[in-house]
Amino acid sequence: MDGRGGAAKGALYGLLAVGGALVGLIGAFQYNRSILVCLLVVAFTFLAVRGAGWASGARTGALVPAVAWVVTTGALSVSRPEGDVIVTNSTGGLLFLFGGVVAALAAVLLTPANASFLTGLPYDAPTRPR
Repeated sequence: MDGRGGAAKGALYGLLAVGGALVGLIGAFQYNRSILVCLLVVAFTFLAVRGAGWASGARTGALVPAVAWVVTTGALSVSRPEGDVIVTNSTGGLLFLFGGVVAALAAVLLTPANASFLTGLPYDAPTRPR
């Protein structure tokens, strides 16, 4: 792989991470309007992560925004010394956090793995004779 391909892939994964963090950030401020909105936010999380995997053509492309979503919402659910907390310990907050994690995990698992995560080789690549 040349340097340009690696840089383009790194830029793509960086943009996907920012997108996943934005989905988590926006959802954290919208989930508590009603249970229906909370379910819509969880569904949008699934669609965003699955769409990222489809657009990148790899399971890693779905994993990156899912991890960014989990890190962002996890950081927003921790109380600060001042007492501020964005994702509260309520029914809606727990539904948002746990439903979002399940939705993101399901989206990652439903994304087809076209290549090995460790080697980058396609699964249908011929193996070397022994």
